[in-house]
Amino acid sequence: MASSSLYVGPAARRYARALFAAAIDADALDAVGSDLEVVAVAVGDAEIAAWLEDPRVDDRQRESFLEKKMGDGFHRLTLNLFQVLARRRRHSALLGIPQAFSALVNEHEGRILGVVETALPLADSDREELEHAFSLGTGKQVLLEPRIEKKLLGGARVTLGGFRYDGSARGRLDSIRGRLAQATTGQS
Repeated sequence: MASSSLYVGPAARRYARALFAAAIDADALDAVGSDLEVVAVAVGDAEIAAWLEDPRVDDRQRESFLEKKMGDGFHRLTLNLFQVLARRRRHSALLGIPQAFSALVNEHEGRILGVVETALPLADSDREELEHAFSLGTGKQVLLEPRIEKKLLGGARVTLGGFRYDGSARGRLDSIRGRLAQATTGQS
């Protein structure tokens, strides 16, 4: 599953953990993961996301929509999730469940997803070198999603597992600026 910057709330994480455990027990991790990729695309649509969160929408309409739009060919565990969300009126949790589930699958399979930001497009070979270096350091398979951030000027900044490794020109300039400010205030 693709990474996203969507905030995943505690309810979505709880449902994802329960679904993950059930999928492991049923040997259905791939099937449920595929279902949730479809769900992620659907709820990624701003109109659908707003509609799922709208308290004025009837719960039966939401349930009917989920069954019609996403129910064909889905694993029974995914369909059970829809029913549980409907009973508990927690349809909006569906917005974060695919991302939370994906994170659990990646952890289970020994992968860490991260982001590498550069001022210019990063060559695949350079991204692969960074992935290899971070894989050696973490002992897990690191997969980096490249992003362009022109403010970096040069170099690269990697965000991985909640930590940021800043090897960018902007990062070095900010560090120098901070040390100079500290030295100036320390002499006053």
